Amino acid sequence: MFIEWDYAVVSYLDSAGCFDCKLNFRKWKEVMMELRESGNKKIGCLLILQSPYTDRIASFMKWDRYEDPVYFDEENSFCKLNKLPSENMFHTYLLSKDHRIVAIGNPVLNPKVKELYQKIIQGKPLQDKDDKKKVQTTVSLDTTALSLGKFPWQEGQQTTFRLKNTGEKPLVIQDVVTSCGCLTVDYPQEPVQPGKEAVLRMTYKADNPGYFNKAATVYCNAENSPIKLRVSGNAE
Repeated sequence: MFIEWDYAVVSYLDSAGCFDCKLNFRKWKEVMMELRESGNKKIGCLLILQSPYTDRIASFMKWDRYEDPVYFDEENSFCKLNKLPSENMFHTYLLSKDHRIVAIGNPVLNPKVKELYQKIIQGKPLQDKDDKKKVQTTVSLDTTALSLGKFPWQEGQQTTFRLKNTGEKPLVIQDVVTSCGCLTVDYPQEPVQPGKEAVLRMTYKADNPGYFNKAATVYCNAENSPIKLRVSGNAE
């Protein structure tokens, strides 16, 4: 299907959880335009959707004038044949012309993944020569996973994670990327001095009832960056 393309982005999206957060045709159009402008390469895109809302999705496509191919996988064959992991972040792939997976991650949800895709398309080195020279520190956390328990799904919930700077250099948080638009994070924009804590305030607003297990990836100048944090609960 992608013989005419130099690279292709393939993404599998199911209807579990907040489907509207996963499927944003306008954002997909913007990101694909950026990738296609990355270099003199032909970039394809295929969205594989497993959802009962085909008419609704078709209306969204028409409204947003989305023109890349979309495949409605009514039997969920793609997931079954490929034994996809449960993490949504591992359901999107950059394929080379010979159909090899050269990168994994959703460029729509994660700007770092988009940058990675752009570097591959442009043929640039994936690691900067100056990376080893960058100032690094160390951090400690009491926990990397928190449960919000049970709560009415219409009510937003908040929790906090604390990253303590245990090193000798200031801690700088460059970005925090969540696996879903239902989870937002406020974090310090200023450097956190040695011995001090960076407080990450997370807010979860359910799109519909159900159990959730969301991830937030913290990109910073710590030695173990990126740091993955998880928030779970049952929105009833």
